[in-house]
Amino acid sequence: MVGVDGSKYAEKAFDVAADMAKKYEAKLLIVTVYSPPAIGLLGALPPYPPLVPKEVAENLKTLYEKYIAKAKEMGVKAVESKIVPAWNLPGAGFVTEAEKQGCALTVIGSRGLTGVTRTLMGSTAEYITAHAHCSVHIVR
Repeated sequence: MVGVDGSKYAEKAFDVAADMAKKYEAKLLIVTVYSPPAIGLLGALPPYPPLVPKEVAENLKTLYEKYIAKAKEMGVKAVESKIVPAWNLPGAGFVTEAEKQGCALTVIGSRGLTGVTRTLMGSTAEYITAHAHCSVHIVR
């Protein structure tokens, strides 16, 4: 399973994951965790799982089509894509999905946060590495 978000780090992670999937004749699952903005205390109760806005789903569909075509060109035989809606941190949603799918390996980019944001939230890669049930390959 590889996490993608359209960044250059995710692109590199995808390339590594697709290469591994081809080499080991494994299924490649391309995943994006959609975590909506926080809701104020006085707002209405949100649906669970959160709804993915149509615009976000359409943009991801275009991204997934590109990745699926590229994986098939590279020789990967089984490729799937999925948007994972989650109210918690993206890392937590990713870890939960990897476990649900029974993944033996996850591949993620090392895209890092800096400054106060990183101090308060930590990085997604750090979270996944600390909490995943399976091996994690971080691509720089």
